Amino acid sequence: MIFKQIKMYLLGVVAFVVTIFGIYLKGKSAGRQGAENERKSRRIEAMKTAKDVRDEIMDDVDLVSRSRKWVRTNDKR
Repeated sequence: MIFKQIKMYLLGVVAFVVTIFGIYLKGKSAGRQGAENERKSRRIEAMKTAKDVRDEIMDDVDLVSRSRKWVRTNDKR
């Protein structure tokens, strides 16, 4: 009789620990995903800004003609 009660309490404790561990892992995964999304959104914003600047500079014909002597023409990226 006492062993049945101990067994039930032990099963309850194990279930509780497993549940807490699962919640911990789920939160850790969500945090990682959130950080990755933030990093991606910052990168997209930086690319948009670079494209806007590049487009604005290329529209200025005088600036393009003056900058030819200062900018490399054979950029190997």
